[in-house]
Amino acid sequence: MKFDMLVVGEGLAALTLLLNTPSTIKVGVVSRSKFDEPSSYWAQGGISAVYSVDDDFEKHTTDTLIAGDGLCNEATVRAIVTAGTSVLQWLIDMGVPFTRENEQIHLTREGGHSERRVAHVDDMTGRAIMQSLQAKAALLPNVTWIRQYEAVELISDGGRVTGLIAQSLADGDVSVFSAPNVVLATGGITGLYPYATSPHASKGEAIAMAWRAGANIENLEFVQFHPTAYQHNGQVISLITEAVRGEGGHLYNTAGERFMSQYSGQGELAPRDIVARAIYAEMARLRAPYVWLDISHQGEKFVQSHFPNLVELTRRHGCDLSTQPVPVSPAAHYTCGGIATDLHGRTSVAGLYAIGEVANCGLHGANRLASNSLLECVVMGRACAEAVSGSDALSGAGKKLTIRVPTIVETNLSLAALPELRALLWNHAGIVRSRDGLATGLRELARLGDGPCGLLPYGQALRARNIHDAAYLVLHSASLRKESRGGHFNTDFPDKAPAMPTIVTGVDRTVWRQAAVRAQVEDNVPA
Repeated sequence: MKFDMLVVGEGLAALTLLLNTPSTIKVGVVSRSKFDEPSSYWAQGGISAVYSVDDDFEKHTTDTLIAGDGLCNEATVRAIVTAGTSVLQWLIDMGVPFTRENEQIHLTREGGHSERRVAHVDDMTGRAIMQSLQAKAALLPNVTWIRQYEAVELISDGGRVTGLIAQSLADGDVSVFSAPNVVLATGGITGLYPYATSPHASKGEAIAMAWRAGANIENLEFVQFHPTAYQHNGQVISLITEAVRGEGGHLYNTAGERFMSQYSGQGELAPRDIVARAIYAEMARLRAPYVWLDISHQGEKFVQSHFPNLVELTRRHGCDLSTQPVPVSPAAHYTCGGIATDLHGRTSVAGLYAIGEVANCGLHGANRLASNSLLECVVMGRACAEAVSGSDALSGAGKKLTIRVPTIVETNLSLAALPELRALLWNHAGIVRSRDGLATGLRELARLGDGPCGLLPYGQALRARNIHDAAYLVLHSASLRKESRGGHFNTDFPDKAPAMPTIVTGVDRTVWRQAAVRAQVEDNVPA
C-alpha cells in the first residue's frame, strides 16, 4: 500500500498531526492499539500552559530550564512554552472538558512549577483529551487506519526513508507500506523496565528502527522514573499523579518519618528525579518495598473532589487515598531523550520525522518538567503537520518500493528474552547507576546476543532485534555520560561535567542493508 505519509502510533502527538494535516494528503496510520493503549491516554496530571494572570512565559521557561538541568535547548523551550496558551485554547475548542472552578479553568501545581499552570480534567486528563480528539480523527476522510500491526523496520533507499515493514499481530504476516514521509509517534522506552506506569508502555522499538535507518539518538540515558507509583502486592497498579503532592500530599518512610526536607529545600515539590532518588534511598536504608504517600489530612471531601479516579482505583485494591496513606515506589515513566529532531520533528534522515516521547526536540533536557509532555505533543504535532505539508516529496514519482521479505530467518535473538532484558536495565540502568554496573549490563546484553541461532518468523525476528537494540542504546548512552545530571545518577561520577548532549550516531546505511533486514529491494516498480 502506498501513502503520502505514514504515521506510526496514535497517541496525542499523532492525533494532533492528523487533525492538522490537509485532507489532500493520503495518510496511513500503523498502530498496535486499541484506543486506550497510547501512553497519552494514561496521563493523569494535566497539560502545562500559561493561563493565569499570576503566571508568565518567562516563569514557565525558567522552571523548564531548571528541571532540564542544563541540557534543554533554550530556543526550543521558549517556542513550545509560548505556544502553550494557544494549545490550551485549541484543546478547549476541540471539546476537551477541562475541570473548572468558579467558571474558570482550574489550574493545579506540580513539582518543579513555580505557579499553578497545569490544566486538567479531574485526575485523568489524558483520557479526556484523547477521547475528544479520537472522535474527530475517526472522521478524517484521508486517513486509513492500519490497526493491530506493529512496525518492525524502516525502509531506506540510502537517501531517505521510503516506507516501513509491519507485522500483523493477528496472524504474524508481514506487510510493506510505502510513503516518502514517515512519522514516528510511538512513545519511548519505559516498557523495557519491569516497573512502568503505563500498562502498554513502548519498548523503544521505533528508536531502534530509526537508529538502524541512520537517525541520531540523543540523551537516551535520561529515563524519568515517576516517584509515586501505587503498589499492590508488589505490582505497579498505576501512577499517583504529581498533583497529589502539588495539592499538599506528604511522603513518609515506613518508620513514619517525613523525609523529603533532607533531600531538597522544595520538599515534596522537588523535581521528579530528586523525589525518585530520595524514595529509592529511603527504601534501601530501611529495606522497605515502598514509602507512604498521604493526603488524607486535606479531608475526604477535598481528596474525592480533586482525585475521584485515584480514590476509586485505590479502593478497588483495598486502600483509600482519601482517608489513609497509600504505598508508593518509583517506576519508569518517561523517556526524556530519544530520536534527535528539530522543532518540526525532522530527524537526520530525509523523510523521517519523530514527535512526542519517541523524540528529543530539546524541550526536556536531562529531566522533564511535570505536564510539559502533553504540551509538547500538541505543539510538535502541529509543527510536523506543517513540515510534511510543505514537503517536496509528497507524492514521489508515482512509484512503489517493493521488498521481498523472507518468511523465516536465522537469528540468535528472541522475544522470550524480554524479562531478562527488563531485569538487566532495572539493575544496571535504573534509578541509581555505576560504572561497573553499566559495564556489566552491556556484557550481559552481549551474552544474550551471542546465544545459539534458531529460526524465527521474519517479523518476530525483527521485533526481537528492536528490543535488543533499544536496550543497547540505553546502556551505551548511560555509559558515555561520565557525570550525574537530571535523571541520570552515577555513583562513580556524582558531580557534573560541562553540559553536553550524548549522541549515538545512526548506523551507516550500508550496515543497515546488511543487518537484520535481509531483504531484496527492487526500485522503480510501478505502483
